[in-house]
Amino acid sequence: MPTKTRKVKSKRLTRTSQSADSSVALVVEHLRQGIVSGKYKGDSKILPRQIADRCKTSFIPVREALRIMESEGFIIFRHNRGAWVTTVSLADLEDLYDLRVTLECQLVAKSNPFSDDELEKLKTTIQKMSNAYANNDSGLVVKLNQKFHFKIYEHGNSERRLRMIRQLWMHAERYQRLSLKVRHNAADEEHLAIVNALAARNHDLAAEALRTHLTTTVSLLKAGWQKVESNPFNEG
Repeated sequence: MPTKTRKVKSKRLTRTSQSADSSVALVVEHLRQGIVSGKYKGDSKILPRQIADRCKTSFIPVREALRIMESEGFIIFRHNRGAWVTTVSLADLEDLYDLRVTLECQLVAKSNPFSDDELEKLKTTIQKMSNAYANNDSGLVVKLNQKFHFKIYEHGNSERRLRMIRQLWMHAERYQRLSLKVRHNAADEEHLAIVNALAARNHDLAAEALRTHLTTTVSLLKAGWQKVESNPFNEG
């Protein structure tokens, strides 16, 4: 009987642990998406009880989620003032995109060849991005843009680099959304230049086209940044 009791308790503890983990993951995703979309604006205070109500969970998963978000760089804790959303800045933009240029361009230069079918799918994604931009659906543009880039990066045969790039992209999304406010399209020509170079099996040229694409985003944002005094483009 004691053995059965221990097994029952063990199962209950396992279910409780899994439930707690899922609650934390739910809050983390809620906060991350809220921050990158601008729902929770830079330099705004996060109210744990409010988050708990919105996620329909207790305070404990929220507290754990905030620690995770702090480790990812989305949240900072101020002494006796609670949790606050980190801000976007020109310095962070330049630092983030310098890292992206290095890692992503190297990955593209070393990537495997693409089949005709894969190249056509990339072109289809570009067209979908263009349509989404025309419909003012910035969320879909950002989602398709990520799909486009990572379909290319997955050919790079480096899981470690891919993981590092994914971490950078979590923060890059905030700047990508801002860049749509200063671009005249969804970077169609820049994306197509990358695909055309891949089609020609010239991956060094594709890497250079990617470099141009990323540095253009930075240049456009820096030019637009100078037109406002604070909180560029009223984030979100």
